[in-house]
Amino acid sequence: MALLNVLIVVVSFVAAFLLCAFQLRSQYQREFSRRLDAVLSLSSLESEQFAENPQKEAQRLGSALQKAGQQVRVSIIERSGRVIGDSECKDIHENHLQRPEVQQALHSGRGYDLRQSETTHEGYLYAAQRVNAQYILRAALRTTEMDTAMRNLAVTAGICLAVGIFIACAATLPMLSHTFQPLQELTSAAEEISRGNYSSRMSVKNPNDEVGRLARSFNRMSCSTENAILELRHSQSRLKSLLEGMDDGVLAIDGEGRVLFFNERLRKLLSCPNLAVGSSLDSSLLLNHVGRVMQQARISGVPYKEQIAGVTEGQQFTVYAAVAEEDKCVLAVVSDISRMKRLEQMRSEFVGNVTHELKTPLTSIRASIELLKSENRDAETRAYFYDVLDMEAERLQHLIDDMLALSRLENMREDPAAHPVSVAKAVAASVKRLKPAAQKNEVTVSCQVDPALYVCCSPMRLEQLFGNLIENAVKYNRPGGTVTVTGAVQREAAAVRVQDTGIGIAPQHIPRLFERFYRVDTSRSREIGGTGLGLSIVKHIAVLYGGDISVESKVGEGSTFTVRLPLACPKAENNSLPD
Repeated sequence: MALLNVLIVVVSFVAAFLLCAFQLRSQYQREFSRRLDAVLSLSSLESEQFAENPQKEAQRLGSALQKAGQQVRVSIIERSGRVIGDSECKDIHENHLQRPEVQQALHSGRGYDLRQSETTHEGYLYAAQRVNAQYILRAALRTTEMDTAMRNLAVTAGICLAVGIFIACAATLPMLSHTFQPLQELTSAAEEISRGNYSSRMSVKNPNDEVGRLARSFNRMSCSTENAILELRHSQSRLKSLLEGMDDGVLAIDGEGRVLFFNERLRKLLSCPNLAVGSSLDSSLLLNHVGRVMQQARISGVPYKEQIAGVTEGQQFTVYAAVAEEDKCVLAVVSDISRMKRLEQMRSEFVGNVTHELKTPLTSIRASIELLKSENRDAETRAYFYDVLDMEAERLQHLIDDMLALSRLENMREDPAAHPVSVAKAVAASVKRLKPAAQKNEVTVSCQVDPALYVCCSPMRLEQLFGNLIENAVKYNRPGGTVTVTGAVQREAAAVRVQDTGIGIAPQHIPRLFERFYRVDTSRSREIGGTGLGLSIVKHIAVLYGGDISVESKVGEGSTFTVRLPLACPKAENNSLPD
């Protein structure tokens, strides 16, 4: 509104100035024309004298007019346009035939024109009159007076306009401030929102006027936008946390096959570090397989599921893809089922091994019972079959005990009975228990364990660990062989080595040596009463207490098993092992 007032003032002043300038110019032109008409009328009476000396005559007329107070320039022009006399210029070579006032005089007897002289370069109002068939008399009056008046009018109008604008601005400044300040606030708030600051608000000074209503509406819109953005961010954060916390990989592509989003688990599962939003699925073979499954889901329009093989051996993935009908995007969930497949295979092998291990002694027991039922058996034969029954029953007992021990170890995350135990005492107790078996197999067992070596374990399980290792070293040794047990601190851990001079283990068997029911020599193992679970129990005990086990072996030279367990302080020892 204030700007409109200023604009009205400016337009009014400009219109008034133009009107005054037009009226002033018209008045001057009328006055000049009247004076020139009088000059031409008087001068034309002496036209008979033009032929004698036109230049002198023009100067005479000019001088006479000047003495009379009329600053008039007089020119005598032939009908051809050649100037033959001029009161101010003697030599004029330009042809004046095409001058507007000359043309008008030739056609209508008299003509007028207002312009700048090409000879004197000054402004003139020209008036020309045809005086006879041969000459044209032209009188010109300088427009200096008119130009000065016009300039004075322009200066006056400019001053008035400036004063008017100043007064209008001063009068409308409070209104301008009231109008533009909220608009500036609105602009600043809108810019803040465009930069992501959705908490920006406008101040409401007068809630009842137009600006106040606009400010309230803007604040409501800003508040609604801020709440919507916050809710969207919270939803995105929850979705991102959910996706990143999933054990499965998630991938989404658009209708053109470009990646929309994915979680970090997918990148790790498919080993594709170069995967990025906006990229295609051609960067790796596995991604290409996943893309093929997603494409199949898009074509069929229904969810599609398929298993694909990984790059490494035994790696298996399940890809489940579904299509969003609105935008034709495809979402895929990639699950790593390698461990599940291995567990299924291990379970199948375990069932088969257990069945086989139970079937062999049960078959022997059943056969012995059938033979004992016969009445034609003497006492010695019966005693033999009783020994067979006792041996197979003991074998079954060992198998069941080992299976129960292994099951407990697999389900145990930590041992509440663990406390600092002397490694030397645990090894000594195991050697003492296995001394009859060593003497029977003609094997010498020696110990060189640091008495200050302590680990945090259950005494019973620590003795079971060393007992299984020493028992295997004795059983799979040759007559006259040796078993050497050493223990010392190595790399801030208790390292115990059980070294034998037995038959050794071929390299192809070592990776599977700690699997349940795995035997290097099946017939020899059954002959000496092994269950195939001893080394698996040893490994589970070592892992339970934060340790590990490794093996080095050469066929025909012997084997060395090394167990590493974390060290413990001996002050809190509560040893329950027998001396």
